[in-house]
Amino acid sequence: MISVVIPSYQRKESVLELLATVYQQRQVDFEVILVDDNSTDGTSQAVTERYPQTNVLRETANRGPAASRNRGIQQARGDLIVGLDNDATLPATDVLKKVKDLFEVFPSVDGWAFRILRPDGIADDIERWWHPRPIAGNAALPFVTDYFSGTAFAFRKKAVCEAGLFPEIFFQYYEENSVALRLIDNGATIVYCPNLAVLHHAPVGRQNARRRFYQPRNQILLALSCYPVIRGLLFVTPRIAYRFLRAILEGYLPTLLRALWSAATLLPHVWSRRKPLKSATWRLIADIRKGNVALPIAADASLGAGSRQLRLTKTVPT
Repeated sequence: MISVVIPSYQRKESVLELLATVYQQRQVDFEVILVDDNSTDGTSQAVTERYPQTNVLRETANRGPAASRNRGIQQARGDLIVGLDNDATLPATDVLKKVKDLFEVFPSVDGWAFRILRPDGIADDIERWWHPRPIAGNAALPFVTDYFSGTAFAFRKKAVCEAGLFPEIFFQYYEENSVALRLIDNGATIVYCPNLAVLHHAPVGRQNARRRFYQPRNQILLALSCYPVIRGLLFVTPRIAYRFLRAILEGYLPTLLRALWSAATLLPHVWSRRKPLKSATWRLIADIRKGNVALPIAADASLGAGSRQLRLTKTVPT
């Protein structure tokens, strides 16, 4: 069974739009777990009234999407987890069935990264493309990746739990990067699949204040928790330097300084629990980023799905 986990905070109408497309899914057994992250806009009540079959978990404090995803995954009854952000919708009625079929046919794949499209269903959401390959020429191709977007993903529950789930101390931003690195370190394979797509509806600029605070802070926390010291410094230094320049030019230097201070105060906690990735993992990631890791299956592999054929190809679902 698939467990659909949706974290939500102050987006009642968006969640209802998403759930309308989730409950249109056909030919697959699934449950829906909505984690209401202490919203004050009536999200829980609205969802319970319109979709009473939804398992609504209510938080008593705003703990962030990382913690919300973890609570949903821990409560999930299914062995497959599909994570969806509250500002996404499913563009077709067979998306969850495709997820189920892909996991069954390709047992060596532990996670699938979805294609994130704009609301028109045609243009890619470029801001959420952090895959190792450039988006131009690759958005319609399946490939092994070291990243997935929290907007939409699918994982075997066992694999993501063994990876330690999402780091709740991050609150928001870069928690997906951490999970992806831990999964690969555990021997998991993540594949970007253009046949699995969602529509993303939120404008990118809506969370500038949070992004300006949490992104630089969490880049430091990610390096502290996962990277060896030298590699971590090489990862963090140019990024923080770039953010300093942007903060000065765009007038948010106080926010950046608060982010750096927050990272400094959390340093002892993160350092005491750090677990750098194995050297072999970094070599594998380097190969992934160079495009030297082949798909665990042929790119034109197909499987029977009743009278239809589901193909891992260059096409986009309609």
